Formats: sequence, C-alpha cells, structure tokens
Amino acid sequence: MKKPNPHCPVLGCRTDKAHDTDPLVQGMLAEFGSPEKLTLWTRTAMAELSQSICRDLQEKKIFAWLSRLRQPEEIYVRTLYTLFIATKEELPHIVSGDTPNGMMGYYKPVNKLVFEGRGLLDATKPGLTVGSFKPVDALHAGAHGSFSAIMTCIGLAHHPEALPSPDKYIEHVGKYCTYLNYMHEMFKGGKSKQDVLAGVISLHKPASYWAEQQAKIKAATASPPDPPKP
Repeated sequence: MKKPNPHCPVLGCRTDKAHDTDPLVQGMLAEFGSPEKLTLWTRTAMAELSQSICRDLQEKKIFAWLSRLRQPEEIYVRTLYTLFIATKEELPHIVSGDTPNGMMGYYKPVNKLVFEGRGLLDATKPGLTVGSFKPVDALHAGAHGSFSAIMTCIGLAHHPEALPSPDKYIEHVGKYCTYLNYMHEMFKGGKSKQDVLAGVISLHKPASYWAEQQAKIKAATASPPDPPKP
C-alpha cells in the first residue's frame, strides 16, 4: 500500500510541498478553476488541434497523424474528469501535471459515469493483419513514437483502406468540440454541474437508446385497437 502524501490527496504523488504553493499552479487554478473558462479553453485547443490532425490525415502524413491521436482523447477525458469527478482537493494536482496523471486513470471513472460503460478505448479489437490490440495502447504507442507505432504506419501505408476517411475523423473530433461548446454555454448560462452532467450523459447515449425511447413513447400514446364487432 502506498502511504498517503501529506501534501497531496492523489495516491502516488511524490510532491514535497502542496501544489498550490507554486505560483504557476496558482495561475492555472485561477484560469481553469472556473468551469466556464475550462470549457472555453479546452474547446479552443480542441478545435485548433483537430484542424491540424485532420490536415495530416488528408495529406497522408500517417506518422504525424498517428503520433497525435491521443491528444484530443486526453484533453476531452481530462476535462470531463476535472469538471464532474475530481474533488476540489485534487484540482491542484491535476493542473500541476505531476505524476500520476495518466489518461487511463481519468478515463475509467469517466467511462463509468459519463459514457455509462460504453467507451471503447480499452476494448480489445482485431489487429490490421494479425493478433489483437486495444485502442488505448495504439494511442500511447503513437504518442511515445515507439517502434510499434512506426510499424503500424508501415502497415497502414500498405493498407490505406484501413485509414479513416478525413471526413469521419473530422466528424469524430467535431463532436468533442460540439460537446465542449454545449458545456461552455450551459455553465455560462449559470447551470449547475449536475444539470450539465445530465445533459452530457444524454449527449453520449447511442442512437439506439433514443430510437428505443421513441418506440416506447409511440407505443404508450398509440390508440387502443377497436373492439371486435359482434
């Protein structure tokens, strides 16, 4: 068992002083402590990043594209965790960037609460030609510039049909921008975190859920059949 750090509530943190004694952390807390500002800046960063990554995909710069795929996912997951799950005491650690700060530590509770267990980052998928993989492992490999990431790029160069279309990827990251903008406008309008969370959970429900709800409403409001004639 890891001993708790008296300076930080996050298990595994090795800081020897409280994070919020650092002037840089104080500045980031002032900027990102507000949900309205946090969603504004992450939405802005996401929009710029998506344009750059999609441009690499359009120009078939496969390694440049692959090496940054983790960034939109990490920004979005970290933002959701910070907004809806993190305690006030955790915030200084999160903005400080000190370890532990791995994406999966944030993703698992976000997947449970916001995505309702439907997230696919740690789902096992079949490999391009052999074996299997988890999307999160591919994201990490690309971000670290590993040999396996280079090998993946070689495989994609030989099988370009396996690359997502630029339009599909733009749509994927565009949803993150749309959801962040929704959160920003809700917080800007004075909505509570619980109200915004409920809306965000609804946004992440699959189309099949809404189709099922519509079917239930239709069945409940349908006129009863005419009684049989004698």
